[in-house]
Amino acid sequence: MSVDRKSIPVSIPEGLVDELDQLVAEGKFGSRSEALRYGARLVARESQMKRLHEETAHRAAQDVEDRLERKRVR
Repeated sequence: MSVDRKSIPVSIPEGLVDELDQLVAEGKFGSRSEALRYGARLVARESQMKRLHEETAHRAAQDVEDRLERKRVR
């Protein structure tokens, strides 16, 4: 195993294992592990995008509020 990877125990339903095996058999992934790493990256990316979206929405709302406040002060 590569130094930059960490092995973790994972239990998943048998039906999902069958789906993973089918993806491997179809050549979409080289192994179950590869498919699971791909899925983990998708989950992490989705979480990161959600945080970014929330942060951007918060900044935009704050910007609108700041502009309205400056307009009221004039």
